[in-house]
Amino acid sequence: VATTNAFGISLGVLRWLKLLDARVVFVAMGVGDLLRQPVRRWAIGRALKMVHTVAISRAEAAYLDKVMGKDHRVGYLTFGVDAGFWTPGDGREGGNEPYVLSIGNDTHRDYATLIAAWNTDFPKLRIVTSHVLEEAENVEVIAGDWRSQILSDEQVRDLVRGARFVVVPVRQTIQPSGQSVCLQAMSCGKAVIMSDIDGLWERGLMSDGETCVLVPCGSVPALHSAAAGLLARPSHAARIGKAARKVVENHLNVEAMASSMRKLVSGLS
Repeated sequence: VATTNAFGISLGVLRWLKLLDARVVFVAMGVGDLLRQPVRRWAIGRALKMVHTVAISRAEAAYLDKVMGKDHRVGYLTFGVDAGFWTPGDGREGGNEPYVLSIGNDTHRDYATLIAAWNTDFPKLRIVTSHVLEEAENVEVIAGDWRSQILSDEQVRDLVRGARFVVVPVRQTIQPSGQSVCLQAMSCGKAVIMSDIDGLWERGLMSDGETCVLVPCGSVPALHSAAAGLLARPSHAARIGKAARKVVENHLNVEAMASSMRKLVSGLS
């Protein structure tokens, strides 16, 4: 099982050259961007014919299936988070000063739009990221990087638990950008404002106004309005957070992911 483009494509090449007999499941994340150039599409396409490619977003799986053609096998792998670790808090996290949280490092994060949408009379916006951002009033940037563990998972969980709600601003992409952060916050019982990207992983479960709040990508007015609405209606935010927790408990957890992977592997030929 390969979880990076480099490993997935390389193992496909080895299979193509008959230097590897093992069956390969390639969990593709962002490989669609590599298929835009014709030469790359041909070379990568040949390699990926030799592996079973899966995506962790239904939208991305459908996109890859269309782009790569009928000679390729593209499936869907349910993605989930640990609902036993990412749990609601007891109300003591976060300290005395109210805040809203945004977190993440991938290249599709759109913090410029979020900062532009943030009012000075809103609670403080805390952004945990390794991105270099311009200073702005009522915005605190906290250095954070999962690879170097500047903040532990427990510290991140406490930040999520203490927030009024969580915002995941993302530029338009077919990738499921922001998926882990969004589901971790939902698992903690927090309402999440999420950009309505093409790569939204489970549209049937990510229901606007019920299990999350979806806003158009790059829209300052829409993001401002969504944040103002949750701040003005804390009971509504709490209801969304409670419903979000149920989505993770029932559908998007690590047990569901393991079961999905087991079915994929057992069905390989």
